Amino acid sequence: MKKILIVEDETIISFGYRLQLEQMGFEVLSAARSAEEAENVLEKEVPDAIIMDVYLKGERNGLEVARDILATTEVPIIFLTASSKPEIVDGIRSLPNCHYLVKPVDPDALGNTLHRILQKHVH
Repeated sequence: MKKILIVEDETIISFGYRLQLEQMGFEVLSAARSAEEAENVLEKEVPDAIIMDVYLKGERNGLEVARDILATTEVPIIFLTASSKPEIVDGIRSLPNCHYLVKPVDPDALGNTLHRILQKHVH
C-alpha cells in the first residue's frame, strides 16, 4: 500500500483528503499542519508521495518546504492550491517531481494524478 503524507494547515480539509485517499486504497502516513511538522515526519519515514498546500501555518510556505524536501529526496509532490497566481504556478512548475491541482480538488483528479505519478516514480 502506497503511503501518502498530507501537508495542509486546515484540519477539516486535511481530514477530507485523508478520507478520500483511504477510500482510494492509500495509507495516510500523517497529516502535518506546518513545514516543521512535515519535516519531523520525513525524518522518520519517507512517503511514496506528498500532497501539500502552498500556504501553510508557520514561517515557510509549501514551495520553500518542497525545495528543502527535494534537496534530500525525489519523492513526488502534488500541490493542492486555490491560487492561480503566476508566481505560484511558475514556482511549482520549476521544481522537479512537482505537480498541482486547483482547489476545490476533484477526488477523481487527485486519485488519477497520484496513480500516474506513482507509476512513473520509483524511489
